[in-house]
Amino acid sequence: MGTGRVPVDRLPEQQLGRRLVAIPLALVVVITVVDIHSPPDVHLGPLLVITPALTASLAGPRLTALVGALAVAAQVLIAVFHGGLTTPTHRSLG
Repeated sequence: MGTGRVPVDRLPEQQLGRRLVAIPLALVVVITVVDIHSPPDVHLGPLLVITPALTASLAGPRLTALVGALAVAAQVLIAVFHGGLTTPTHRSLG
């Protein structure tokens, strides 16, 4: 136990999972582009939360963290295009 090796019969599964990670990455791009081009009263950025959740079902913790960081960066980019992080939409309640 703990050798870190993948059994030969599971190798195609692992490679397929890595290829499927392109889906959450594509979602980050699509959600970001559509939100930037949408009217100011339409907010799609919160949908970015699905990308790390989806990645967690397809990959390990490192890749999930990377996609999560990418989603946060995309949300900041969206905020900058919609007037900055200090607008009422992007301020936290409390």
